[in-house]
Amino acid sequence: MERKQIKENVILVGIKPFMSYMKSVNTLFRGKNLKEIEIKARGKNIKKAIDIAESSRKKFCHDLNIKIKNIEIDTEHFISKEDNKEISVSTITIFLTI
Repeated sequence: MERKQIKENVILVGIKPFMSYMKSVNTLFRGKNLKEIEIKARGKNIKKAIDIAESSRKKFCHDLNIKIKNIEIDTEHFISKEDNKEISVSTITIFLTI
């Protein structure tokens, strides 16, 4: 199976520590001078994605005046490798702009 190419402005939320994602937001906005980033998560990591977006706006990068441009929610469907059953997982994408 081929992996999709991930865009430079996308943060995929997974098992890393929370502060690792905060550093990524800071690096993309300040270090790379991007004007928009996407925070993407699935399943149980959706809460962490929301926390990252809100903490970026209100604490760690509050001086940048970050705004939520859009929020997209969806469901991904795939087949389980273990028992060949279809699984549905909720997803979220939060678009932040400065």
